[in-house]
Amino acid sequence: MNLFKILAELEQVDPEVADRLNSRRSALSALGNISKKITLASAPAIIGAAFNKTLAQGTGSPLADVLNYALLLERLEAAYYTRALQASTAPALATAFSGNATLRTAIEKIRDNENAHVALLTAALGSAAAAAPTGFNFAAAYTDLPTFLTFAQAFEDLGVRAYKGQAGNISRTATVAANTSVTVTNAGQSSTASIGGANVLQVALQIHATEARHAAYIRYLRRQAAYATAASGSIGNQFGWITGKAGNGAPAPVYDAGNPATTFPAEDNVSQGGLNLTSQLAATYTAAEVSEAFDEPLDSATVRSIASGFIIP
Repeated sequence: MNLFKILAELEQVDPEVADRLNSRRSALSALGNISKKITLASAPAIIGAAFNKTLAQGTGSPLADVLNYALLLERLEAAYYTRALQASTAPALATAFSGNATLRTAIEKIRDNENAHVALLTAALGSAAAAAPTGFNFAAAYTDLPTFLTFAQAFEDLGVRAYKGQAGNISRTATVAANTSVTVTNAGQSSTASIGGANVLQVALQIHATEARHAAYIRYLRRQAAYATAASGSIGNQFGWITGKAGNGAPAPVYDAGNPATTFPAEDNVSQGGLNLTSQLAATYTAAEVSEAFDEPLDSATVRSIASGFIIP
């Protein structure tokens, strides 16, 4: 990730015309490759949904397109945690949560955060907000608690990379329309706040920071042997950040390079600002440690291809 380049482009908005003009055939081809990598040993293949038209349609406004892109990811995550907490949808998880009130409360908090993000982006977009997809397919991820946590890690890590990949496409002077308010619910309590005039880039980066905290928390949970299975495993001495591009059972494309790889390198990248940090710091830090210091951005086309496998168009 070239931090200097991102800072230089903060005032520019890229309409991403090329991404929106990708053919259905190309998108399905990309999904075919990802489907081979994304399936856990303990779960049936879950990639196979048709390309989601919602992802391919622009609104005509570059800023609205970026925010709708973020909104779709937040809707996916909100639905993922909401359904996981419903006994009728995920009975195996309901049993696990019933025996661990602390864990259930934590997942409820993450769910509330995701729902708040959906409400915030929807309010900011106003009439430009895209319609929600028909539904989502998470059945294979709810097999058991370790599998659920593995996919949760993948979604959170994907969200972090997705937001970082779009930071340079949001004008730092863009603001939310005046007289805009948002209502969010936390722990069953609803509250309404005004967001009129809020800086859009600041809002996006605040959401990005929350997603990063979610990712770290889920990763810490997966360190515990109680949440390990032969298929997903325990991530042992892995901490709350990514080492190299190890997904520890999560889908490999989430951590691989995007397109182009020079702009969207894999998570094991050790060069920043054109400088190979491994060669500069070899006496003190390993390549793995250098890679842990940065989260790399991911392009929207790659993010869309990964997410499409869970979305019912």
